[in-house]
Amino acid sequence: MYDLCTTVTVYRDAAHILTAPVAELGHQALVEALTGESATPAAAAVSGAAAERTSAPELLAIEDLTLPGACGHLSLSVRSGEVVGLAGATASGNVRVGEAVAGLHHAEHGRIAVNGRTLRTGSVPAALAAGVGFIPEDRHLQGLVNNRSVAENATLTVTDQLGPFGTVLPARTRAFAERMIRDLDIKTPGAATPVAALSGGNQQKVVVARALATDPHVLVAIRPTNGVDIKSKEFLLGRIRQVADDGKAALIVSDELDDLRGCDRVVVMFHGRTVAEFDRGWQDEHVVAAMEGVGTSAASTAPGTDEHGR
Repeated sequence: MYDLCTTVTVYRDAAHILTAPVAELGHQALVEALTGESATPAAAAVSGAAAERTSAPELLAIEDLTLPGACGHLSLSVRSGEVVGLAGATASGNVRVGEAVAGLHHAEHGRIAVNGRTLRTGSVPAALAAGVGFIPEDRHLQGLVNNRSVAENATLTVTDQLGPFGTVLPARTRAFAERMIRDLDIKTPGAATPVAALSGGNQQKVVVARALATDPHVLVAIRPTNGVDIKSKEFLLGRIRQVADDGKAALIVSDELDDLRGCDRVVVMFHGRTVAEFDRGWQDEHVVAAMEGVGTSAASTAPGTDEHGR
């Protein structure tokens, strides 16, 4: 809106809220008009868990990882209480790395460990058993079974908790789902509602609920706010931060700067290798330049990086 428009009109809940010149409307005022609530940037929603983390236990360790066509000899760690961003453009390989942690790709070389336990790569059940929660890139193609209910979608990762001897008890499924609906503030008529009937933001909350249902040690979120409204975006990023504040770890894989602002560190990939690392306080142009493979010398002078841009 700010780049392209001269005037903006906001409607909310079928009512006209405002019409104003963009140049006279601040970002916070626009967000408040869109959501009906005071804007609280996700990057500012950081608790005391942002204190010293270097001595915290390492919950995710990626060592010398090689994925054919994606990355070579890549190493990365995420500690308890930490949210790390893995940034990169489409061809960077960052999405494949995140998916490999979730068990979707077999590693040609290297090691992935969760809470000290080495994963068998290429196995989703092994990743789940080790304590990996996963929010996929595309909720429609990878995250939801559209003809099934909110309850069924939200409990796909915990069917072993829904009944004895491999059975799934409807009452237990409903109770589990209703607890998750309350926890993530999912707007739905009920747990039995088809997930396809929900708004995009609430569908994404169902995907997040399923990822959190197992109480994972490590949450991997790939472009977690893709296609959701700003209110849902702030809620979802805040919920990922809460995972870290509860002593777990989160890896946000994204090329969206808003997804990355609340991270404790941002590691940038370009064509299968890491080219820069940024602590809090980074500037947009430095991260974007690193993602595009240019200006890495500038990235190396950004907060939290060394002379090599790492």
